[in-house]
Amino acid sequence: MTPNLSGNCIIGVDLGGTNVRAAVTDREGSILGEGRRPSMAMDGPQVTIPEIIQAIRDAISDAGVQAEDVCGIGMGVPGRHISKEGIVVWSPNFKDWGGLQLLAPIRDELGIPAFMGNDVNVAALGEFRFGAARDVNSMVMLTLGTGIGGGIILDGKLWLGANEGGGEIGHQIINPNGRRCGCGNFGDLEGEAGRDAIIERALRKIYMGRKTMLTQQLEPKFLDLTPAMLAEAAAQGDKLAIEVMEETGYFVGIGVANAINFLNVEMVVIGGGISAAGSALWDPIMRTVRANALKEAVEVCQIVPSALGDDAGIMGGVVLVLQEMEACG
Repeated sequence: MTPNLSGNCIIGVDLGGTNVRAAVTDREGSILGEGRRPSMAMDGPQVTIPEIIQAIRDAISDAGVQAEDVCGIGMGVPGRHISKEGIVVWSPNFKDWGGLQLLAPIRDELGIPAFMGNDVNVAALGEFRFGAARDVNSMVMLTLGTGIGGGIILDGKLWLGANEGGGEIGHQIINPNGRRCGCGNFGDLEGEAGRDAIIERALRKIYMGRKTMLTQQLEPKFLDLTPAMLAEAAAQGDKLAIEVMEETGYFVGIGVANAINFLNVEMVVIGGGISAAGSALWDPIMRTVRANALKEAVEVCQIVPSALGDDAGIMGGVVLVLQEMEACG
């Protein structure tokens, strides 16, 4: 399916495990209207796909446009895909999505061309075209959250690998004797610096009797501890929280240094909710990168926070459509 070249607006969609967000933009990327629905990830595709469609309809209504005005829909979807065929090979946190044909029912229901890609790859496209990396030619995107995702752009093009498995920076091994990741590896970046690893390190220290202001904020079993709470405590000088953020920053810094050494990119963009932890996280990241990246490579690489924040996935979806339009001449 080819884009509608006569349209004057584009829809970007960011599908997450909790919510699906859709936005209508003009061809220059200015947001005209938005829609948000729960993604109902564990209820199966028969529930999630209608929620995606409704979020798109809500965005179209909010923007005051018609379906025939839309050039296309671009979607960022977690997991591994055969994107050109609209097939989800597998997707974390989404029940029964193995081998799912995702795009066809959306195209059929809305009558709008639709395209898709891995969510972090799509976010990287957003930052490259509209965000922090718009003035460079090569970049790595790293997202820090429940998991750690990656996207790579080289010579202005998204690098997918042989079967769309490229860019999995979160699964590089940085500590072979480390914690087991959900992917099955031991000591990869996600296993050492994802959300659960951060919380586990903090709880281990608390259970050993370490003093922290967090014990005054948490339930007796500390089940409501979050990385954001640790970041706030670190900002207030809490020694335990500072130590946890230092350890996390070290692991992320090793991952970033490896990416710089491998790829010699001009920029590394770090996004995701955990990246908002402030200097308690960013200072150890930068120290570790400077200590471990090759001097000549790190000197030409900027390491910056995401400029688009939560909108990176939506704007990347817009880029997917723009690229399809550009390919049509």
